[in-house]
Amino acid sequence: MSFRCLFHVHTRYSMDSMLQPSRIVREARRHGAEVLIVTDHNTIRGSREVQKLAAGGPLLVPTAAEYQTEKGDIIGVFLKDEIHLGSAEDTIRQIRDQGGLVVLPHPFKAHRLDDLLLAGIDLLEVCNSRCSMKENASAKELAERLGRPTIGGADAHCANELGTVMNRFSSEAPQNEESLREALLSAPRQIEFQPVSGIFRPYSQMIKAVKTRNPALFLSQSKHLAMTWVRESWRQSA
Repeated sequence: MSFRCLFHVHTRYSMDSMLQPSRIVREARRHGAEVLIVTDHNTIRGSREVQKLAAGGPLLVPTAAEYQTEKGDIIGVFLKDEIHLGSAEDTIRQIRDQGGLVVLPHPFKAHRLDDLLLAGIDLLEVCNSRCSMKENASAKELAERLGRPTIGGADAHCANELGTVMNRFSSEAPQNEESLREALLSAPRQIEFQPVSGIFRPYSQMIKAVKTRNPALFLSQSKHLAMTWVRESWRQSA
């Protein structure tokens, strides 16, 4: 008795992704996910569109998003309305006012951690496909120290990243958001992880450069992508 949850996915509504919601739904089904949590940057629009397309397969798609703050990104799950961008503390307050759960993604990547921020977190992402092993290990140690439940995030911006991280919860598949909330907070879980190529991060940044019309970012990330591809090709042939 278990269910699979694909967490931390970005659609075309994020500035650094071109993933179509329909493709995400198809891939989630292919990977056997009963729960799909889409977390676009600063908007719930992608999550809402995926909800309509899923139509019960995956079983549950709670409204969620990943919001930028001065202390790093914060994810809200079970949202009812859009969150207005503000401070980390204000973002957490808005999520809680809507009855949502607060998730801290990749805590040792682009975050300024302090006691006030950590006090407001419900779950910690301890396995992120775009983080280093050291960053993920530090996140797991932090979750253990704080006594917080954990979750793994694909942080998927490209199709090949979908399914790289999958959460398997030892619980009946949730039939509603209340039972999903209970599972996220208390059910035993395992995080299934498959390494992902390093080329996807610079590629997604190139997408961001195109969308924001930033040629300098595009050039720097295209060089990064080329160097990463050469380095990975050399390792595979060695």
